[in-house]
This record gives sequence, structure tokens and C-alpha cells, in this order.
Amino acid sequence: MIDASQKTSATFILADRFWKQRNYDQLQKKVTAVRRIANLTEYSLHGLRYSAAGELAEAGCTDQQIAAITGHKSLTMVQKYSKGASQKRLAKKAQSLRERNKNGS
Repeated sequence: MIDASQKTSATFILADRFWKQRNYDQLQKKVTAVRRIANLTEYSLHGLRYSAAGELAEAGCTDQQIAAITGHKSLTMVQKYSKGASQKRLAKKAQSLRERNKNGS
């Protein structure tokens, strides 16, 4: 559907009924309503965004790629959310290199 849509600077994926871009607060209200209906009130949009950033970092995405997906404007915020996952991924890679080096000697 996205590929088939007209690509203009005024087209937004998440738009209101007048095709204007929705902001974070508007999306938060919609997500809250859906969560209530689905009886998933223990989950928050912020928590899902945080989790997404961590999972993307663990998968090896760059901070810029994560920001493109999560919508963060500041790389500092992306780094805050993805720090633990990035550290975990880097530690695994370092241990793997260490083991390879150890076995190669």
C-alpha cells in the first residue's frame, strides 16, 4: 500500500482524516484507547518505543537506523535507550573474537 501510494511531501503514513500529520500526543491517545479495548493497559507507547530501540540495537542497527524507525530526533535519546542492548551485542562480539583468537593460537 505504501509503495503504491503517491509520493508527495504532504503525504503521511500516520495522518488524521484530513491527511495532516499526527503528532506524538495524538498517537498516544489512540494507542491508549486501543490498549483499553484489548485489555493491555500495562503496556505503554513509550515502553514499546523503548523496547523497539533496544531490539533494533541488539540486531546490530546503527543509531541513525534506530532513529529512523522509532522517530527519535535526538541521537542522544537513541543512545540512552539502546545503550544496554548495544553493550550486550558488543560484549558478545568481543567474547567471540576472544574465543576465536584463543582457539587460533
